[in-house]
Amino acid sequence: MINYSIAMMGNPAKPDDPKKAYGVAQYTEKMTLEKFSEHISEHNNVYDAEDVQAILGKAVKCLREMLLAGKKVELGKLGEFYVTLQGKGTETASKYNPDICVEKVNVVWNPGKLFENLKEDAAFNFVASRNEQEEAKRKAKAQKGDNGNT
Repeated sequence: MINYSIAMMGNPAKPDDPKKAYGVAQYTEKMTLEKFSEHISEHNNVYDAEDVQAILGKAVKCLREMLLAGKKVELGKLGEFYVTLQGKGTETASKYNPDICVEKVNVVWNPGKLFENLKEDAAFNFVASRNEQEEAKRKAKAQKGDNGNT
């Protein structure tokens, strides 16, 4: 189930246009590597959570190593990973120095077929926005303080 809230957002390219309502995904929790490894190990896996975590950790380290070596890494159904460069340009190619001009090396994930669009398998549940949830918590806490309850 994917929780979502609604936010009124404008088009930055057209600031005078009226804002429109858009759905914004709201995650229910941030799953740590430890929890994700445990989840994987519970799927009739011969590896326990510690083994899965070690394998995933090594995969991340190796993926980073291969990207820094200039490789595009294809991971089957997960998709492909590669780098792009972000920075400033120079008047001529001969003046270009990556040590000065490259400001950021971005990792791009090009999802595989299973991840291109999850809508077909998704179910949606409307929830309050994070700001509205925080406001409700503040009000509840203030009411407890007003009633003498802690």
